[in-house]
Amino acid sequence: MEEKDLRAVYIDRLNAMLPTVEFAKLDHSCNSDDFSYAKEILKRMHDLCIEVYGTDYFDDYTYEIVDLPAVIRGSNTGHIGLGIVTLDLESSGEHWGTFFLTPKGVIEQGGETISATESKYLSTVYIPYEYWYTIPVEGDIHVDFDNVPWRVQDLLNHCSPEQPEMEQDSQQANDLNASQQNGPTMN
Repeated sequence: MEEKDLRAVYIDRLNAMLPTVEFAKLDHSCNSDDFSYAKEILKRMHDLCIEVYGTDYFDDYTYEIVDLPAVIRGSNTGHIGLGIVTLDLESSGEHWGTFFLTPKGVIEQGGETISATESKYLSTVYIPYEYWYTIPVEGDIHVDFDNVPWRVQDLLNHCSPEQPEMEQDSQQANDLNASQQNGPTMN
């Protein structure tokens, strides 16, 4: 399959999985002492990615653009969530876009169909943000895997238990919970 087809296949597979996700429960799990539900969902996203792309490691020779599961943390709020980041591997992992899995459902940052309410939610809870994806990318100069908040580290380590544990810092995430319903799928 061509690269574009694999990205589309991955998004289609995620869209088939998303109706099973309880978004409010996921958000709560990411920001509470019980990460089990967040770990389960992130691992499912991770395993789908490996299955579709056929690799558990990306370099700049494999694909130009990829969509990868990630843990996202609001820099100002400490709020943690899961999502999908789009990276350009030919540009040292340049970040091209993000789909956030929120209590309001899936929100694409800057997407054509984003509502004012969704945009305000992202601005309030996440932006600016840091992200850490679950599958190693060679030569990415944009993500700091040497200083991963402990909550994020715990989620990432669940996806690749055979990998040595990452260095952790002592940053704590704030508990910000909401109870909105599921929203749109990824497009």
